[in-house]
Amino acid sequence: MESIDYAALYNEIAELLKTAETVVLATSADGKVTARTLNPLCDRTTIYFGTNRTSTKCAQIIKNPQVALVVEGMQIEARAELCGNPADDPEYSALYAAKYPELVGVYPPNEDDVVVKCVPTKIALFKYIDGAAWDVLLPDEKRAYRET
Repeated sequence: MESIDYAALYNEIAELLKTAETVVLATSADGKVTARTLNPLCDRTTIYFGTNRTSTKCAQIIKNPQVALVVEGMQIEARAELCGNPADDPEYSALYAAKYPELVGVYPPNEDDVVVKCVPTKIALFKYIDGAAWDVLLPDEKRAYRET
């Protein structure tokens, strides 16, 4: 394990997330694991998405906020939290309008809609550098390293 520049890897990952069109989210509770593809909104390394409060993913997040996401060549472990209705969340609304301006106002608000915020605890980015390697970012520790 070789220590690498935290800020450089953080910025590289943030740039990759900014252009991500889809992510796969895995949640689990009560011995059941489920995964689904979502359209994310990303603010640096924080990943947001909207969903319905009555969904399986919300029920699982309430029971177990530890989630996993796959984006491009990244594997992400994160803490998820429900943040309220998208109509009441100006940060989410601004991210949505910037990424999907053509969809603003297309979907009527629903009182059961909720924003989910995923804050990464570990991000592993696959690279091929003289062989297979993972560049690993640990945001809580402000540390990065390479595994070969």
